[in-house]
Amino acid sequence: MADKLTKKELEQPDEFHTMGWRAIQYLSMHRKRFYTAGAIVLLILVLAGGWYFYRLDYEKKAQNLYSSAYGSYSAPGTAGEDMRGVYLKALTIYEELVRDYPRSRVATLALYNMGNLYFHVDDMKKAIESYRNFLKRSGDQDILIALAHQGLGYCYEQTEEYDNALKSFEDANRTVKGTRFEYVNYANMARMYEKMGKPKEAIEFYGNAAGKMKDPLMEALVKRKLASLAP
Repeated sequence: MADKLTKKELEQPDEFHTMGWRAIQYLSMHRKRFYTAGAIVLLILVLAGGWYFYRLDYEKKAQNLYSSAYGSYSAPGTAGEDMRGVYLKALTIYEELVRDYPRSRVATLALYNMGNLYFHVDDMKKAIESYRNFLKRSGDQDILIALAHQGLGYCYEQTEEYDNALKSFEDANRTVKGTRFEYVNYANMARMYEKMGKPKEAIEFYGNAAGKMKDPLMEALVKRKLASLAP
């Protein structure tokens, strides 16, 4: 049987009620502080929620522009069209995306695509600018970095800046060792050395690419180059 409460114990205030009363007194004395703290917490929650929905809408609008631009020249059936006009239209949309939504996830990818398209419409200045801006914003492990460096190399080749082209092809090869991409860039570097009047270096890099291109046409070209440059 449970122990009975003594008269003294019954007359003492209940501990739970005592603690509750003290808490009420404390809240009453410091209610302004609690109101302020509550208002701050509420404001933080409202701002956080607003920022979340703002970013969601921001990314959605950027993605819609990206899809519109990319789809305009990559959709089936566009190959027979005036591709220069198609590319210029897509570039207008990409430019809008990068201008109005620069912090979106797709803005960086748009810069890479802009480099490719400006190259195709023979605007090397803007192609170089787009590739450079892409490289500034992309992460170290971005799989498109090597391709952007390669694109820069082709642009500099078109503007006859062979030193810059050579460096770009070298940069492109830093993360693609042992792949077909590496040997393509060896051939690119050899071509730059050839244009720079350095046959010895050209022979060396054509030799690095020979037998590893996995493309009969490229292999034939490399062999012809080696034969023509041989002393």
